[in-house]
Amino acid sequence: MKLFRSLFLLSLVLISGCSTLNQPTRNVATVETEMEYVTVCDASNQCKKLSRLIMGTDHLVQADWTGNGQPELTEPQAQAVLDEAAKLGINVFDTSPIYVGGVENKLGKWLQSRKQSAAQDGFYYGKQSNPDRKLYALSKGGFYFDLFYSKKLESGSHSDGLKKALVALEIMNATAKPSPDGSIALTNVPPGTYASRLFGPKEQITKRVSEELGHSLSNLNNEITIYLMHRDDSDFVRFKENPRAKTEVSTIMAALSADELQKHFWALGWSNWEPARVNESIALSAKNSKLPHPVFNSAYFSLFEMSNRTIHAGGVQVTHEEMNDSQFEKGILQNSYSPLGGFSIFDKPEPRWENAMKAAKLKHDQGDAYWQNVYPSLFTPANNARYDRVVAFTQKFNKEHGTHYTIDQTINAYALAHKRTDFLTIGPITIEQLRRTVQSLKMARLLTDVDLEYLHSGN
Repeated sequence: MKLFRSLFLLSLVLISGCSTLNQPTRNVATVETEMEYVTVCDASNQCKKLSRLIMGTDHLVQADWTGNGQPELTEPQAQAVLDEAAKLGINVFDTSPIYVGGVENKLGKWLQSRKQSAAQDGFYYGKQSNPDRKLYALSKGGFYFDLFYSKKLESGSHSDGLKKALVALEIMNATAKPSPDGSIALTNVPPGTYASRLFGPKEQITKRVSEELGHSLSNLNNEITIYLMHRDDSDFVRFKENPRAKTEVSTIMAALSADELQKHFWALGWSNWEPARVNESIALSAKNSKLPHPVFNSAYFSLFEMSNRTIHAGGVQVTHEEMNDSQFEKGILQNSYSPLGGFSIFDKPEPRWENAMKAAKLKHDQGDAYWQNVYPSLFTPANNARYDRVVAFTQKFNKEHGTHYTIDQTINAYALAHKRTDFLTIGPITIEQLRRTVQSLKMARLLTDVDLEYLHSGN
């Protein structure tokens, strides 16, 4: 579940300078509605002021997400939440073609319908909200081919290691002939079995990403501001990575530099890429102007850290120590996410770690593919201790400051207060959750490095 990570500040401050796509740095402006913006400029000095709070839509219209029997939001209900986000000054909306309920298409229709409204001062709660008076879409590609759902291995080349694993498990016949479209039929494919879209020569990568990008362009009316490769090059069987050498970063970047891709988005980035690969991409683009410069990086970051089991196949997290190091992955903007979420722990009448763990264990035991990963990844003794600390810390903080922050707001503030947090993706599905979420940056400004260390480690 998306952890509600909100990003708002108080009062208007002058924006000075900008961060370029060649050397991005955080440069922040705050407005009277508590929203905060980062100015990002391209090589031609064309700049956008992007809200640090990015509205995620992954579970916006998903039924049974907050509890059994929770209905799917109707399109008008979903639009009301999106309207509230925009009125509060959020101008970046995160989506993808594989998100639940065809939400990318629904978001595209909403963005198109709100163009004129977003240009009007009266649309916003604060006069200085959304200085650009535009709404921006962040979408994603580079997803694995999900063999469990497709029941076929796509045409083109795939790693020998993956094919051998599929044959050994009798998922693929070693002598099977390709169908007319070049794909190979698979049988009895277990969940969590994926083939990389970023494997192979650059021409194949360009073609595969181009096909994927086409769906998003159709959904979003050909208007994508930020485009992330949401996975790196890897194959998985039953959620376990099939070991092999990854495609060279330079090959992937060369593939993404193709005009048929680059002309369709303003900024490129990574999601769930290991730091060494991220740093390599920054260095490569600095040396070779023909390669696209990666501007955004999105990785898992939360008070609740993943165990050795990641929350999903190919998940990559950054740590407390890394995110509080001003030199970490210098040269790229950090947009963090977390799927734990406020629902199971914080939005019930009696929020308790034990309640959340019990609900997660039930779904895990029932074979739910999502919770097969999330339960062992996040419900650990170390995270239980962190939960107990954040409860006690929130009570003490409110008493000392005369405030009324909730536990989820403290967890949001924890993420926001780190030096390398440029953007955060949030996932509220109600207006109340959204309003509560956007207040936590004010708390984040009051947190010290000592507070962050205590919440993380207890020291």
